[in-house]
Amino acid sequence: MVACSGGADSSALAVALAAAGGRSPARVVLAHVVHDLRPRAQALADRDATRELAARLGLEFVEAAVKVREGPMRGTNAEGAARAARYAALASLARREGLAFVATAHHADDQLETVLMALLRGAGPRGLAGVAESRRIAPGVRVIRPMLAAGVGRADAERICRAFGWAWREDATNADQSRLRAAVRHRVVPVLKAVRPGAAERACATARLMRDVGRVLRARAAKLWALRGSTDGAGAQWERSRLRRVPGAVLGELVRLAATELAGRGACLDKLGQSAIGPIVRAIRDGSTEPRRFAVGGILVDVTARAATIRKRRTR
Repeated sequence: MVACSGGADSSALAVALAAAGGRSPARVVLAHVVHDLRPRAQALADRDATRELAARLGLEFVEAAVKVREGPMRGTNAEGAARAARYAALASLARREGLAFVATAHHADDQLETVLMALLRGAGPRGLAGVAESRRIAPGVRVIRPMLAAGVGRADAERICRAFGWAWREDATNADQSRLRAAVRHRVVPVLKAVRPGAAERACATARLMRDVGRVLRARAAKLWALRGSTDGAGAQWERSRLRRVPGAVLGELVRLAATELAGRGACLDKLGQSAIGPIVRAIRDGSTEPRRFAVGGILVDVTARAATIRKRRTR
């Protein structure tokens, strides 16, 4: 299944995979998800363009609709909510169609933007790992990103569309430089590419390296998790003297792992970035004996003179 918005990137991916599918028994289906963050007429025009592309390529077309503004995640980050809803809809469509893979059109320039934005946030290895080339989104369904794995960029995608004679759709929000990604794309990336050609490919290589670093950190954190002590409630506890000898990056992963184990992935990890984790790690490692408490995501972290304790937050 190819997730297609009608834009240049996903249209190029559809064209390329349709051509590849013609030389193999692979089944290729074009999928479009309509959401309510743009005017209805624009959203439906994108949907109709994607359906037209599917017809020109001789591919099946499927669609879904999600509500973000008035849906269950309203009031949260709109772009994040739209992304989560879109992947859930794509996973549902893939299961319905009996398809194991959902291909999205993330590419090398997207990765460069993501890594730069992570640097601006002060992110650690998890953030600098950028967009994964593949990940599971539902039982039996994986997202794959062939353009990212191949080092294909935005200019390549546009060349593919022109060669096919396809006039792709433009999303006006991509030009809104009040949004960080758009500002990085239009103001920063062109300068970097002029100074250092191949910047996108190098960012992809760094992201892969940071993903490996992240795996090492998570393995170290898992060993610490296995050495945890119990608390009176549902929680975990360690002697501070032991944790002080642990590198800060590993401690950060330990807090995230504890959050996942105690409170669940969805409730915590989106709120446990470096800005939230950093103060906890510093408190564990400093010399203060004053008791301190941190409430982040779905957990409470208590740091006393002798121990660090993590518990699930009680909800009213």
